[in-house]
Amino acid sequence: MGTGTGENRYGVANLEYDLITTLGNTLQAQETLEKYAQDAQEANDQECATLFRTIRESNRAHIDQLRAALARHLGGREAAGG
Repeated sequence: MGTGTGENRYGVANLEYDLITTLGNTLQAQETLEKYAQDAQEANDQECATLFRTIRESNRAHIDQLRAALARHLGGREAAGG
């Protein structure tokens, strides 16, 4: 998203915005992947159902990493009085 370490037009740092947006998109993807796994199950395609669930499971680690990074950035900002 933008350049440098400045704030974007929403009043939050670009990196914070990027982390929040990526986390939100990844969480939405989790719901979608479960729906797709159910669709595959209903179509009697266990291989695809497993694929969607495997992707969903691997996203959990990414979600944890995004949450930790966001907490680190927000914690540092609050400690600095911002």
